[in-house]
Amino acid sequence: MPYPMSLDDAFAEIRRFWPGGLPFEFGQGKAAGRLAHEFSQALPAELVTYLDFIAPAQDVYFDTVGTPLRLYGLESLGARQPGYNWNPRQQAPIAGWNPAFFLLADEGADPVVLNLSQPAAGLHKLQHGAGSWQAGEAVADTLGQFLLCSAALHHALHAFEEEPLVDDARGFNLAPQAAAWLFPQMKQWAGPHYAAWCAVFDNA
Repeated sequence: MPYPMSLDDAFAEIRRFWPGGLPFEFGQGKAAGRLAHEFSQALPAELVTYLDFIAPAQDVYFDTVGTPLRLYGLESLGARQPGYNWNPRQQAPIAGWNPAFFLLADEGADPVVLNLSQPAAGLHKLQHGAGSWQAGEAVADTLGQFLLCSAALHHALHAFEEEPLVDDARGFNLAPQAAAWLFPQMKQWAGPHYAAWCAVFDNA
């Protein structure tokens, strides 16, 4: 798999296990112009492609071990993000949020962001409620890699055993068939971010 992983690379891999591709209708909303204006800066080329041709119109959810990952639809994307940098009740900003953070998704309110001032640093998941928004954990180098890994974990939790999670005396494990598919693939697809996606499983 070539690195950095492009959106085209990622979709080619996703179609290998989901013949129809990602399970949502692409928004085709041409939203990059609007969002570049909101953020008062040019957006990275990969993000522009994603916003104009791929991002779903509505929020999409990928299952994880805990709270599902919410991939924001076009209507949810913007410079003002309620609960993160904007208080809708008071109609006032919330201090402490880096204005260069482009919020793409969240998992249990832990935001997944791309820092527009450092797009080459990839996507990071920050910790909600930690007192400050630190650099967080790197989860992907590119949007393509992030979408592929999200889709792969969701697929592993649905496409194999009826009970994909096994929590017993041997630890918290992904069921055997799902594990045999997911872990080798993720070692290739996630690369240095393998632990961010799989370390929750004791058999990873």
